[in-house]
Amino acid sequence: MKYGIGIDTGGTFTDSVIVDFDAKRLVSKAKALTTKQDLRIGIQNSLAALDNSLFPDVQLVSLSTTLATNAVVEGKGSRVGLIIAVPDENSFKLPANIPAEEVAVIRGAHNLGGVETAPLDIDAAHKAIRRMRDRVDAFAVSGYFGIYNAAHELQLKEMITAECGHPAVCGHELSSGVGMVERAVTAALNASLLPVIGELLDAVMHIMAEKNIHASLMVVRGDGSLISEKAARSRPVETVLSGPAASVIGACWLTGLNDAVVVDMGGTTTDIGVVTGAIPAASENGAVVGGWRTRVRSIDMWTAGLGGDSRIRVRSADEIHIGPRRVVPLSLAARQWPALNGALQRLAATEGSALKDLDLDFFALVKKPAFAVGKYEQMMFDALEGKTLHRADIERASGPSVDIGRFVTLGFVAEVSFTPSDLLHVMGALDLWDGAACETAIKFYEKKTGLDRENLLALFFGEIIEKLKFNIAAKSLAEDGVALPTRESRDLLGALLRRNGDGGIGARFTLKRPLVAVGAPVKAYFPRVAENIGARLVVPEHAEVANAAGAVTGRVAAMAEVFVRPLRPVGFAVVAAGEHRVFDDVEPAVVYAEQTARTMAEARAMETGGKNLETTVRTEEKSAPLASGWGKTVFLELKITAMSIGQPYV
Repeated sequence: MKYGIGIDTGGTFTDSVIVDFDAKRLVSKAKALTTKQDLRIGIQNSLAALDNSLFPDVQLVSLSTTLATNAVVEGKGSRVGLIIAVPDENSFKLPANIPAEEVAVIRGAHNLGGVETAPLDIDAAHKAIRRMRDRVDAFAVSGYFGIYNAAHELQLKEMITAECGHPAVCGHELSSGVGMVERAVTAALNASLLPVIGELLDAVMHIMAEKNIHASLMVVRGDGSLISEKAARSRPVETVLSGPAASVIGACWLTGLNDAVVVDMGGTTTDIGVVTGAIPAASENGAVVGGWRTRVRSIDMWTAGLGGDSRIRVRSADEIHIGPRRVVPLSLAARQWPALNGALQRLAATEGSALKDLDLDFFALVKKPAFAVGKYEQMMFDALEGKTLHRADIERASGPSVDIGRFVTLGFVAEVSFTPSDLLHVMGALDLWDGAACETAIKFYEKKTGLDRENLLALFFGEIIEKLKFNIAAKSLAEDGVALPTRESRDLLGALLRRNGDGGIGARFTLKRPLVAVGAPVKAYFPRVAENIGARLVVPEHAEVANAAGAVTGRVAAMAEVFVRPLRPVGFAVVAAGEHRVFDDVEPAVVYAEQTARTMAEARAMETGGKNLETTVRTEEKSAPLASGWGKTVFLELKITAMSIGQPYV
């Protein structure tokens, strides 16, 4: 390969880069505002700002996207019918908030050894499919211990295809992890995302054709590895949390470091991951997305609600809150709606006790809802047309009973306020948008707090530093097995970090791994952060586009798990979703299981777009102590895990 293009659609910016694979360097980069109403526009604008003369020589395009994550959180996507097979359909209860429009629980089960313990209820399955087929767009199926024998799941999938032709996905196709409910949730979310990711990939391929880019298209998964465009269409749920994963991969590629604490400060969050031996730590329990625990493999990230677009709320000089809510920065809003400057100046002219309950609570219209709204809600939307208004002005126009926050949550109205990005405009560290609006905001806060400009800026800046220090320290402690389970323990850590060696009792922290900081604002904050926690700071060149770099420099990876379990009275079973074989002795069972795991992992890696594969196999034995006798144990199972890693196939 010669060149590759990486694209990352973040909450604020869509970044793109061109990487020279032979020289191992970044040769072109660009940023454009993310267009949430249509991600294609932001992607087109970002690619247009790259060196287009290199496009004919590009052989790989890879995309890191927030689309799947946002779609899950916002409840968008296909209508899903979920069919679950269990030992006893009358006693099995699913959580009430399962992400599916239609659910059917029928009889059918296997055991840990992959042996059928309850035959699949074919009649109930037919009835469920016929009941759902006109009410849903896609199906998800999950069977009891389907990870050890997928026969029931595959049978249900065949029945769905024969009955109605809707797309269907099986739980075992997405995860080999235990936890039936989590696998069912994962399958349901995957089914709901099929058209969401499909439409985006269609659009990206159209853009590539327009720009004369004839290359393979891949997508970043939540664990930082890459999958082919074809695989992403069938398993879109695996792309959730791809943005944070790409940042870790990109940080390592840009720095050449294999052991580091990576901090990505974006617009909405600060994400912290740890890399050991060039491998990012993976979550043991699967990603949590939109409040649902899934079985999606993802990088183990510590996420804090602190970013360039986090709201800074000021009640007094002694009470300042930063995040976790994301808002539109004043500087960006004033660029888009210049009349905001006048409203800010009027607010800054307020005197006396009226300042106490005032804050920079502005709102802007994103889009009008297609559903019917009440009289006063309509008055609010009419008032916001083409403007940015303060909360008080909206209440005067539509009355105090309108729940503005509801429409902010639904995405129809955007909240506008003072943010860390605005602070950097005032401090001269950033010059992207309207700095005059930020200056007016500072004058308002000077009056509200009674602080002069210098002390006020130091207070804001210091609070951001303290939040960053706390989250880096908390993640590093968690990595070493030291949890902070209570409010008191977290408060103690925060208090110790704030002392920083001062006072009668001082506390000093030393981060032993290098601290790699990426993201647009890190040069402003992280020298102070690193100094305070005794860290060696590395801010790589091109840190502001690390996610896009990580999107195209990742590798293809696939994992397979096979189990060896003892049988009663004698023998051993080798089990996996598509494998069940019995052996008299354990040695040949283990040999067969290792070869099976290796073959499965390599097949999956090739299926998802990998070549030049390197496969490693590790074993983990589980045993239990006997009821009597010292030092005696009984063998329960051997888990064999194969990991196959390779280059993207182009």
